[in-house]
Amino acid sequence: MQFAEFVKLRNEKFGSVVFDTLKEKVYVTNETAGEILNLIKQGKSKEEIIDDLEENYRSDAETIEKEVSEFLQELENLKVVK
Repeated sequence: MQFAEFVKLRNEKFGSVVFDTLKEKVYVTNETAGEILNLIKQGKSKEEIIDDLEENYRSDAETIEKEVSEFLQELENLKVVK
């Protein structure tokens, strides 16, 4: 998984800011979504992202998988990732 070529990412204290330079849109995320975005930036797959979050958060695997899948689907729908 990777960002589309027209997407820029900036990390902030509160999470991340995603710049879609093609559509001239800005998306602001919380800290957890920012962590997912940084894992995408590292070239991690969906499964690797879920594994990393399972290690860092005290939530059940099913909840993490569901929420990561929904967030990644939203990013795909926005054409932020491919």
